[in-house]
Amino acid sequence: METALAQSELLKSLAPDQAERLAKLATSTTAKAGSELFKSGDYAQHLYVVLDGEVELHMQVPEWWGIDTPHRKVSTARAGQVIGWSALVEPYVYQLTAVCVTNSTLARFEGSEVSEFAIHDPLAGHRLLSQVLKVVSGRFHTLAEAVMAQRAVQVSQAASRGAHR
Repeated sequence: METALAQSELLKSLAPDQAERLAKLATSTTAKAGSELFKSGDYAQHLYVVLDGEVELHMQVPEWWGIDTPHRKVSTARAGQVIGWSALVEPYVYQLTAVCVTNSTLARFEGSEVSEFAIHDPLAGHRLLSQVLKVVSGRFHTLAEAVMAQRAVQVSQAASRGAHR
């Protein structure tokens, strides 16, 4: 597990000794295909790194958005990718729902332990949080593109309906 973690997007920016110390905080866990790791709105206690398998991140979509499904896939996390960053940031509430697409193996961290790690080694903490922010930024960009694409479809459909009247 430690070798896979060292290559992950969470630990890759850390010095080898820092990565080793952080990796020791992880426990290995497995989840079956179709199971939820966490749900949007739940208290965010754990941060995960996918070691094997695929985990989809879904956003609950309000009806007024006009999207035909109550859950919209934001992204899919694969080996080496981090999910559950909300365990590091107040108010410690998951923003998305994580559903295993396949049987998956994950490294699970207690968010409070990772925060303590960052406090006691500020340089490692800065590097770690910078990596987490890159992940959040990437997911936000992906979500924004999806929302804009959906909106473009809605505008196009409305224009077509208007042209046929």
